[in-house]
Amino acid sequence: MSMEIGNTRGVARRGVIAVLIAAAVSLVSVPAGATPLDKLSGQSITVGNLVFSNFSWPFFSGAGPSNIDVQGIVVTDPATGQQQAGLRFVVIQGGVPKPFSLSPKGGPHEIVFEIDYSVTDITGQLATTAHTINATVEGQAGVLAATNASNSLAVTAGSLADPTLTMMVSCNWFGIVCSGSSSASSTSFAIVASGDLSQTAPLYPGISTYYVQHQIQLQISNRKGVPGGTATLQGWDALFRE
Repeated sequence: MSMEIGNTRGVARRGVIAVLIAAAVSLVSVPAGATPLDKLSGQSITVGNLVFSNFSWPFFSGAGPSNIDVQGIVVTDPATGQQQAGLRFVVIQGGVPKPFSLSPKGGPHEIVFEIDYSVTDITGQLATTAHTINATVEGQAGVLAATNASNSLAVTAGSLADPTLTMMVSCNWFGIVCSGSSSASSTSFAIVASGDLSQTAPLYPGISTYYVQHQIQLQISNRKGVPGGTATLQGWDALFRE
């Protein structure tokens, strides 16, 4: 396996302009009512056969859980008729949708956060997970989004040594694009990493409850003499298919 995943703070900056836009797929979405993340402690969201619960937000820097709206969605692919249920996370400010936007014109130079929750399918038939990140990056800037899913709570503590672990990483970090993949091993079930902001990966089979963690990081250059780029995040979808 060839991986270029590591501590993003240590990745070398390159003077490359790149724009990442989530892949446009002709899908039909049926959203449930949205709830700010900070109101979901002790609450659950039911979407079809799936129950999402145990919401927590162990780390936020440059923003807060009140800046993330969460809603249940069912997405149908009109070409195949297959459905995926999941959650849509929308960035809000002042109670209305408004993306995080980093630029040298002012404001924070970095936004980092983690969101944890569980997804339960009593039939134990979930087969795949997917994320689609609606973000852009240009110039001396970076965006990284990781989705981890496992039957162990250790995944929410940052453990990446779990034979049931599925890990998806999408990033373009100051011109360096994540790459690499692996199949089942003693330390993970599946890992997918690339610059594509829409990714799908298999889930370890036969599990009724998966613990999921999203890690999001946006950053622009803050070094003297280095022109800052721009980075934006409108939100992301996390989907699960039987």
